[in-house]
Amino acid sequence: MAPPAGQIRPGRYLAFFIAIVVVLYALVFATGDHQAKPKLGIDLQGGTRVSLTARTETGEPSKESLDLAREIIEERVNGTGVSGAEIVLDGNNIVITVPGEQGEKAKDLAQPAQLRFRPVIGALPAAPAEQAPPPSSGVQQPPASGTVQPPASGAPTSAPAPSAGAPTSGAPQGRPAPAAQPAPPSQPAPPPAADNACTKYTALLNDQKTPVGQLITAAKACRQDPKLAPSKGPDNAEVPADAALQQAALATLDCGKKDPLIGNDDPKLPLATCDQDGIEKFILGPSFLEGNQIDNAISQPDPQGVGNVVSVSFKSEGARIWSEYTASHVQQRAAFVLDTAVVSAPTIQGAINGDTQITGGEGGFKTAEAQKLANVLKFGSLPLSFESSEAETVSATLGLASMQAGLIAGGIGLLLVFIYCLIYYRLLGVLTILSLVLSAVIVYGVLVLLGRWVGFTLDLAGIAGFIVAIGITADSFVVFFERLKDEVREGRSFRSGVPRAWVRARRTILSADAVQFLAAAVLYILAVGQVKGFAFTLGMATVLDLIVVFLVTHPLVALASKSKWLSNSKLSGLGAVQRNQQTLRAARVGAGTAAKEV
Repeated sequence: MAPPAGQIRPGRYLAFFIAIVVVLYALVFATGDHQAKPKLGIDLQGGTRVSLTARTETGEPSKESLDLAREIIEERVNGTGVSGAEIVLDGNNIVITVPGEQGEKAKDLAQPAQLRFRPVIGALPAAPAEQAPPPSSGVQQPPASGTVQPPASGAPTSAPAPSAGAPTSGAPQGRPAPAAQPAPPSQPAPPPAADNACTKYTALLNDQKTPVGQLITAAKACRQDPKLAPSKGPDNAEVPADAALQQAALATLDCGKKDPLIGNDDPKLPLATCDQDGIEKFILGPSFLEGNQIDNAISQPDPQGVGNVVSVSFKSEGARIWSEYTASHVQQRAAFVLDTAVVSAPTIQGAINGDTQITGGEGGFKTAEAQKLANVLKFGSLPLSFESSEAETVSATLGLASMQAGLIAGGIGLLLVFIYCLIYYRLLGVLTILSLVLSAVIVYGVLVLLGRWVGFTLDLAGIAGFIVAIGITADSFVVFFERLKDEVREGRSFRSGVPRAWVRARRTILSADAVQFLAAAVLYILAVGQVKGFAFTLGMATVLDLIVVFLVTHPLVALASKSKWLSNSKLSGLGAVQRNQQTLRAARVGAGTAAKEV
């Protein structure tokens, strides 16, 4: 026969809780690295966290684009050799977390890396006219073997860049001076009309409050106008480019500032842009080859000069397009455009049928620059453009100090709760302390497994959530014990009052924890970053609080009520309540006797 409401078999509940703990820690020591260590966030162990926000013209990015961007960034991270990094979606943001001392690499992983090959229509110096631009980069074709070797003894080396208008031959050389190109005048005229698209773009560019999407749209209208490049008319006759529009578009360019069009240019339209060194402005035609046709990219020392180069090999279709284009555009310049900036714009000296090298201007790329470019080209371009909305770097020393501060705060909170419970509840306070210790045991095991299975990291915000949860767990005990006191005040004994107190307190505990869990869930859904960690640990601790109260606290109080020694009023903490009840009962009896005598 089932026991009356509120009465339980404590041994079964405690045995079930012990079984949960055994299974939990069996999983802890039998899986993963077999160590009972939770996964710590960068604010506890040191490292770098970078939060990336998508820059789109139409509003929120699609879920598919974000997933693809996360996968590509993850491949880039793995390609750089960084260990222990995490790349997760946080709403419309991508959060990169790199522990330890390798975090500086994370800051360069969000480069869109949209490499496009565009024809050069015109170019002029970005510097004042009296300052001649320095020699620039070029494109070279490595040997047929695919590896770059120094020229053999006695073999001719690469000749210097040709002078303006001079014919060249042999391997492709460095780009010529801008004057060799049919370029707009070096002193651009102002826009011809006040309502010109470039005028509007300049006004929006100078307004710090302009939304990103509106700025991208204005940049396209000005700098990607189809009339910037020659086109074919209805009768297949060539329509020349609009020189006034070219001048207006070039006039809007400030090569010393970040381009707002990064990652959002249309490959089917012309483009007005700068080179990466900020020394030359370009009018480029529509893209004839996309970076997704790149099969591999490696950085290596330049065999014919100083610095480093990036050797690019194409897929079969890309190799065909590149070979045909270089064969039909000899003595013309082609621009390698990475995220709207021209990396290299060499003059084509002949058909290139093999791998192609990208050089980084005078002196070539530095080693780190070449490796970075090779990585982003090798692992693909991102489908979205991102900007860093948050970047945080924490040293290992500061992380250790933060963890110690968090543990000290939690320990002080627990100590205060223990002292209060012992003074106010005595034996019941001891049961409260035991319940809290067992709650910490189960919480710790769950933390280790969550870090191992779903990548959950414990940070300072999470520790704060657990400290707050101490009060929530203790509050459940208080509700139960105060209800028990009410039962004793009504004349019941410790033993008979426990079942009735539990039935009434259980509803309050469930209601309070349900409200707390809903608040944590809403906070988790709406919040971003570290606040999510606080909400997660708060909600998790609330659920585990119910397990401890139902499987530990109530059974322990029930066991204590059945023990003659433990139920002693001097030990239980209920002595004062029982004495007050006896005093009230005696007063009632005395009042009743006096009434009968009257």
